[in-house]
Amino acid sequence: MYYTRIIIILSLLSLSACSQHIGQEYDENSAQSEGFTSDPESEIRLYQQAIMHLRDNDLDMAKDILVAFTKNRPELAGPWANLGLIKIKDNDLDAAEKLLKIAVEKNPKMAQAYNLLGFIENKRGNLQQAKRLYTQAIQHKHDYAVAHYNLALLYDIYYQETEKAIVHYQRYLELIEHSDQETIDWLNELKRSLERKVL
Repeated sequence: MYYTRIIIILSLLSLSACSQHIGQEYDENSAQSEGFTSDPESEIRLYQQAIMHLRDNDLDMAKDILVAFTKNRPELAGPWANLGLIKIKDNDLDAAEKLLKIAVEKNPKMAQAYNLLGFIENKRGNLQQAKRLYTQAIQHKHDYAVAHYNLALLYDIYYQETEKAIVHYQRYLELIEHSDQETIDWLNELKRSLERKVL
């Protein structure tokens, strides 16, 4: 149940994450590939197309646009991170890790990349590394709901540190813009189980 939720949340990441600074610091000499112009607004629209393709699971189309971004705007972290997300969806964790590490080199404060690297380490069973990376994601972006959720899962399922899990589930629920009844119900169950332990 929870692994499915992690994948769904990873998909949501692509909608809003990894797009910062597109269209800023634009150098006309870097616009050499098809689809790239000297107009930052066109560049933003093209990047948004890639994100829409990624959201719709049209990974080949998203990949084509994102690869073009890495060639024309290699200084941007977002395209590298989203290519890493595509590799995660393809279950190619080694390639995903390489791309995400490039994203972190480009932007050492990119919470989304740390979160995805944490997910990879979690899948590999490297729980301490996953915890460290999820925590780094939150340090760089305190209001990053997905990282709070992933850290809550780690504390809940693997470490069975219910109190810490509750803190991060609550923070996740405070930050999301929609209602997540499944997590609300689970959080209430965790609180009840904690109360039973105290009694």
